[in-house]
Amino acid sequence: MRKNNNVLRLSISILILIVAMSLTGCSKLQTRISLMGESDHWRGELDTTVTSGRTENGAYTIFYKKDNLEDIKDYKININEGRIIRKESDLTSKSIHFPITATRGSQVSNNEDQSVVIEWTDMKGNNFEEKFILREK
Repeated sequence: MRKNNNVLRLSISILILIVAMSLTGCSKLQTRISLMGESDHWRGELDTTVTSGRTENGAYTIFYKKDNLEDIKDYKININEGRIIRKESDLTSKSIHFPITATRGSQVSNNEDQSVVIEWTDMKGNNFEEKFILREK
């Protein structure tokens, strides 16, 4: 009976060790990246998870910091010198969401700074441009 208890304990110990090693290995495969930056009128965030440097799932979110949404007639957001560009006629919400889903190569494989340039026209036809850098939080 004592031999069976020792075998059972050994089996349970090995199982726990295997589970612990696999959980530790998985955490090394995933990297969570959180970057943030802002200018006078805008704030931006990047929150994404890169798995093994190949796949990515997350989003850029750009926030308009002022209350007067109706003042923005046309806008263009340029992230990383043209990697992502978005043009719209009207700002309908204080937040603009850019989902990132990549299955063949990450767009953001590490915590590198991300450049954001926002150009917009107000209701009076005045043109504006603001730049900021998304950096590690």
